[in-house]
Amino acid sequence: MTAEKNTQPVFFPLDERLRSLDNTDLCDLVDNLMEKKPELYQLILEWFKEKKQKTAPKTDANGDLASLDDNLLFEYWEDARRIISEFNGYGGGPEDAEYEAYGYLNNISELIEVGNITANAKFDFLDEAFEEYNYHNSGFEDGFMDIFFEICQAKEEWEYLVKKLDEHPSNWRKKLIMNIQKKYLHDDEAYLKERMKNLQYGMDYWDLVKYYDEKGDLPKALETAEEGILKGEGRLTELFEFLSEHFAKKGDTSNLERIVHTALSRQSEEKNMLDRLFVHYKLMGDYKNAKETLLESFGFTSWHSSYYNEYKRMKEFLKDQDWKSIEPEIVNKIKEKDLNDYLRICLDKNMKETVIESILNQGSPRGRLGLLNDDGFDEFADKLEYDFPEKVIKYYWQKAYRNIPGGNRRTYQDAAKNLKKVKSIYMDILKDEIEWTERFSYLRSEFKNRPAFLDEVRLL
Repeated sequence: MTAEKNTQPVFFPLDERLRSLDNTDLCDLVDNLMEKKPELYQLILEWFKEKKQKTAPKTDANGDLASLDDNLLFEYWEDARRIISEFNGYGGGPEDAEYEAYGYLNNISELIEVGNITANAKFDFLDEAFEEYNYHNSGFEDGFMDIFFEICQAKEEWEYLVKKLDEHPSNWRKKLIMNIQKKYLHDDEAYLKERMKNLQYGMDYWDLVKYYDEKGDLPKALETAEEGILKGEGRLTELFEFLSEHFAKKGDTSNLERIVHTALSRQSEEKNMLDRLFVHYKLMGDYKNAKETLLESFGFTSWHSSYYNEYKRMKEFLKDQDWKSIEPEIVNKIKEKDLNDYLRICLDKNMKETVIESILNQGSPRGRLGLLNDDGFDEFADKLEYDFPEKVIKYYWQKAYRNIPGGNRRTYQDAAKNLKKVKSIYMDILKDEIEWTERFSYLRSEFKNRPAFLDEVRLL
């Protein structure tokens, strides 16, 4: 009879054999593995770094940690560069590749934070990284700049970063250079020389104003701000506010009025400055000028402010006789500009009939940016559901119904939300479950061929 064969696998005692290797064989093995799998080099460096930190975390007499971090820096960079270079070529790339590249850049940031990277390695890294950064086509530019600012510590490193930025001049790079000169190199002369050559926009002037203010040179800061509100292009908010706050604190009415006049003539920050002047007059007890300024400020109210808040502010401040004479005109203007704010005023006046009829007749309102705002009148309907339950039901039913024909899952969800409100009024306010059940049943029957809609309303 043939003996039964042993089918059990024979395991190779790898751990035992590795421990039996002498130094020469072990080095040969590692060299062979790295030749076939180059990525192992990075893992080996990380192993040595971890071992070094455990055995001598506070000392690095022979420079092992610095050498390890220099090498790891370029290992991580080569991995990141491989992806970033492709992104530069195509103007972007897959999200998973982007995530991977940011992982490598994060590894670099962590190395920088430890503080062992040598200056020469930093210079070499900046040279290579700027080769990719200068393409400005990868989408990693912000990540690059964060690392550039993290890696520079010593004066010569900041100076080298300035040199790299200045190789391809642009307004943005000039701004970065000035920031480095001012904040990190503390080179006032270089900063001022560059800043004075680049005073075009309001924010350019504001940067210089902040510099003088931080240096304690208030006269120069004020002089620069004055020049900026006259010559600066674009955003002037900070300049006007800096000057107005200064003159308001001093109680300097004439100069504050002059600043407001400049804002009006330049058509910049008109409402902001008029509001500040109003507050000044109010604090000074100058009712006449405060009233005139408040009314002028109302004329500059726009979509990003609130007509309703302006209405309440005028009502609160103006004397009864003045308010009664001007309120109808103010309300009519608000009605033309912002229906929602007009309806809020109507609610304050207990004009509930006007509000409910308005929201039923208007359909879906448009928001202040002109975009369809399907929830724009809900706040009014909810406040009137006990006064006009049937009409509020009509409002929400119309909203629900127009979301069903030609709809999709999202519009069906909106319809379900509005129908839930209808049900609540029927059940909790009118106590009419029968009417709700019949009406809802008919609606489901009407749209029985829309399974997605039926699915969204199945719990009603």
